[in-house]
Amino acid sequence: MASLPDVPDPDLQVTSDAGVLRLHLDREAKRNALSGDVLRPMLAALRDPGEARVVLITSAGERVFCAGADLVQMAPDATGLEVHEGRGLLREVVLAMRACPVPVVASVQGLCLAGGVGLVLGCDLVLAAEDAAFGLPEVDLGLWPFMVSALLGRHVSPKRAMEMMLSGRRVPAREALEMGLVSRVVGDLRADTEELVAALAAKPPVAVRLGKAAFLAAMETTLAPGLEAMQAQLSLLNTTEDAAEGVGAFLQKRTPQWKGR
Repeated sequence: MASLPDVPDPDLQVTSDAGVLRLHLDREAKRNALSGDVLRPMLAALRDPGEARVVLITSAGERVFCAGADLVQMAPDATGLEVHEGRGLLREVVLAMRACPVPVVASVQGLCLAGGVGLVLGCDLVLAAEDAAFGLPEVDLGLWPFMVSALLGRHVSPKRAMEMMLSGRRVPAREALEMGLVSRVVGDLRADTEELVAALAAKPPVAVRLGKAAFLAAMETTLAPGLEAMQAQLSLLNTTEDAAEGVGAFLQKRTPQWKGR
């Protein structure tokens, strides 16, 4: 894949360095709400991460990670087609996260609400600050988090998911960790995030790519065919140069040099 250039954008900053493709929501005045101008470049970056080894999603400010969809898109003067297409963009972004050949990580501070929760649930790993909180307030607007619900039940129990959607309450970070919404709650979000993405960027790219795809595929199937598919992927991975390099480096007590093939 071609290397992705840094792209200046008023709503989503897309930059890359040291194997990390950084997608930074920069709409603090709008509570980092998801608009078409955020989701379209995010979708393009996820579909072609270039030479990146990991994708990191962050946002501006300290108080709100993402307040969900930009409600301007649902205002009375917006056409039904515009609203429908806007919702479709979030769907495509989540699917692109799953199809992305490298890990997608979210670093969450402050409030994460509505479609922002959907964005987080689409990621492979989620680090949350101690002050982070997650909520689905749609019911209090006479709405329902239909699209988020398709993801929520894959991460938490049905009763916990239903309680979030029916109550609209904000779930604090520690409870979100216990529920399975996030991977880890950290004391120094920025430092711990940078440590994680640097570690991920140093992992063998072939193993990561095949492993992520196989894990997600196995979640969609029953046990017997899932195990058969895993066996096939194990055999495939063992034929790669990186697998030989990893085993050889272990036996020789040296640092492996990954080739990505």
